[in-house]
Amino acid sequence: MKKAQILLSTYNGEKYVAQQLDSLLKQDYENLDILIRDDGSKDNTVSILEHYVNENPNIKLIKGVNKGVISSFFELVQNASEEADFFAFCDQDDYWKSTKVSRAIHLMEQENERIPLLYFSRLDIVDDNLQLLKQSQIPPKGAGFENALIQNIATGCTIVFNRTMLNLFKSNIPSVDMVMMHDAWFYLLGTAFGKIIYDEESHLLYRQHSSNTLGMADNKLKSAFVRYKAFQKTGKDKPFTKQAMEFYRLFKNELSPEQKKLVEDFLNRRDSFLKRVSYSVQTPLYRQNQRDTVIFKVLYLLNNY
Repeated sequence: MKKAQILLSTYNGEKYVAQQLDSLLKQDYENLDILIRDDGSKDNTVSILEHYVNENPNIKLIKGVNKGVISSFFELVQNASEEADFFAFCDQDDYWKSTKVSRAIHLMEQENERIPLLYFSRLDIVDDNLQLLKQSQIPPKGAGFENALIQNIATGCTIVFNRTMLNLFKSNIPSVDMVMMHDAWFYLLGTAFGKIIYDEESHLLYRQHSSNTLGMADNKLKSAFVRYKAFQKTGKDKPFTKQAMEFYRLFKNELSPEQKKLVEDFLNRRDSFLKRVSYSVQTPLYRQNQRDTVIFKVLYLLNNY
């Protein structure tokens, strides 16, 4: 049985982290260990983690300083086990079904291990008491490089990847301040150079917090306005543009001509309004629903994406 490793980042997670760790220890995949990096917690998180480390030899803890979520996960990847074949990102406040790891590995073992493989899945969205609210939407347009340049659909806590993907990441580690999120970067790598495995089954309970309400408005017009304002606010920093710039800097020599043109057009057709109009009409880039694709095109026209 091949070895798998869970990569868990924590920060001030005393409320839920024990429950999450209990779910990780109940995984039905036997050859499994857990690497935790605490990102400088100021509550009782570290004490809770130390208790689990003392009781479970397959758990290791890195006590870090506060760097932020992206840096914390990137450090976990860089310190991942040399003996493991599969790696799973993990958040502190969810709850994993016992089949979470085994299901991902079962699907990935049917693929060519020499190709970077990225698994992610649907999830059960639950409240603080793990009561089901709804299931996440199955991406209607599917994964693709044309999607990953302007949207991330790979929720980090569902991601599992193989060693070839890990080695791809380590071959060109990006600057953290140029990356949208750790999961968005891995989704971009996977669509560009590997194979995406999307699982329509959910094997994880994802806590929906009060701040996580994008798209929950009660009618389509209001929802579109809410999403437009949210994208506009995010777009002031142009996170997807910055990420595409960093991706191009690191991997331009490995891209196919078609991929290179996709990135170059996205980055370079901005210096006049007429060029932005032409690009917005013709671009093959897409988000998962038509409304969000239209919002992207409007913001691109305004040079705000």
